[in-house]
Amino acid sequence: MAPEGAWSVQSMQAMTANMQGLKAAADSGSFAISESGAQAYIKAIDSAQKELRNIDNDLALLRQRVKLGTSPDAEAISQYNQEGAVGGAGTTGIVPAVNQLRTALDEARQAMQKAVENYREVDDSAAGTYNRY
Repeated sequence: MAPEGAWSVQSMQAMTANMQGLKAAADSGSFAISESGAQAYIKAIDSAQKELRNIDNDLALLRQRVKLGTSPDAEAISQYNQEGAVGGAGTTGIVPAVNQLRTALDEARQAMQKAVENYREVDDSAAGTYNRY
């Protein structure tokens, strides 16, 4: 199980933003990495994706409205809990944050592959320069 707070909405949003930046850098050609170097990142991405798949059942439960009764207080608490899960007034919600993180992890994996291509292009270009002499 992940340490407490490891999957907070804020931490997932920060990871998402970082991975989007990584993808942008790889797409622009300003980020390159060797294949062996990329493997460690890909392994970490795969591990995070597995963790997210492991919490799918919990997310399904979070999407459901909690049955606390019919009093106004019970209804308010139930709505508050559901908004915390799926988003609502002033909150992103854990479920949308997880979905955004899933997308960002896929993009980060693609970024690593692009960064390896960038590395090969730079390496091939450098090799071609040396072969001319």
